[in-house]
Amino acid sequence: MGVGPSGGILGAFLFQKGIEVTLIDIWKDHIKAIQRNGLKITGVSDLTVNFDADHLKTSIKDLRDTAVDIVFIATKTPFLKRVVDDLKGVIPNNSLIVSHQNGLHTEKVISDVFGEERTFRDVINYAGNMIEPGKIDMTFFNPPNYVGANSPSMKDTANAIAELMNSPDFGTTSVEDIQPAVWKKVILNSALAPVCAITSQTMKEAMDFTDTNNLASEIIKEGIAVTNAIGISFGPDFHKICMGYLSKGGHHKPSMLIDIENQNPTEIDYLNGKIVELGKKHNIPVPFNEATTSYVRALETKY
Repeated sequence: MGVGPSGGILGAFLFQKGIEVTLIDIWKDHIKAIQRNGLKITGVSDLTVNFDADHLKTSIKDLRDTAVDIVFIATKTPFLKRVVDDLKGVIPNNSLIVSHQNGLHTEKVISDVFGEERTFRDVINYAGNMIEPGKIDMTFFNPPNYVGANSPSMKDTANAIAELMNSPDFGTTSVEDIQPAVWKKVILNSALAPVCAITSQTMKEAMDFTDTNNLASEIIKEGIAVTNAIGISFGPDFHKICMGYLSKGGHHKPSMLIDIENQNPTEIDYLNGKIVELGKKHNIPVPFNEATTSYVRALETKY
C-alpha cells in the first residue's frame, strides 16, 4: 500500500523473488505507467518488473474479497490513520500488517486497530526518488533491513517475513526488539529532514554549511538524550557516527523537502514532533527539535 520509492522498491524485489504482489496507489498515472511499461527501478539496482492489471489497484476498496497474507503500509505517515481505517473493513481477519514507514510509533496506530499479534514493523536502510510515473531511482542501500514483531509470541512470524523480504540484493533480518533500529533511523532522519525542508538545501549543502551543520548536531544530541531516557543506548560514539553518516548524504533531497516543494503534508509529527513529545514526558530539554518542528508546521500552513 503506497508505491512511492520505499514501497515500489520493496514490491519490485518481492515480485522478482517470485512472490505474488499487488501494488496499490491513488496516483493513477503512476499505476497506469506500471501497467503499460512495468515498474522500473534504476540506480543501485536496475530491474523492470511487469504487473498484470489484476495486481495493480488505485483504491483500498479494490482489495475486497481478495485473499491477502501481508499488507506492507508504505504510505507517508500523515495518511496512516486513514489507510488503517480503510483497510479494517476490507482485508481478511487473519491478514498481517507491516508498518513500512519512517517515524516513531507507527506500529501503535496499526496495533490499536488490528491487534498486537497481527502487527509488525520494519526499518529499511535504502532510499530512492520518483523519476516519473512508473520509474524509481534507488539512490542507496546500506544493508540490512530489519523486521520485528509487536508481540513476542509472533517472533517466528517475524522471521518468516524477514525471509520473505530477504534476497542477495535485498538483505533483511529479523530482530527481537525493533525499537533500537527505529530510533537510530528516527534520530538520523530528524537531524537533516526538517533542516533541509526549512532551508531548501540538499543534505550535502546543509552539512557543508556551518550553521546548519551545527543545527543538525544539536538535534542529534537531543534525540540521543531522549533515547537514553527511555532506556536505549547506542554508546558514547553514536553522535560522531551520526554526523559522519550524514556527511556522506550527497546532493540528496530528503523526502520532507520534496513534500514541502510539492505542497504535501510532511512526516514531522512522527519524527521531531515525537522527540519533543517524549522529551517533555521525561523532562529532557529539546529546544532545537521543538523549534524545527514549529518551523516545518508553519511551512505546512501555506497549503
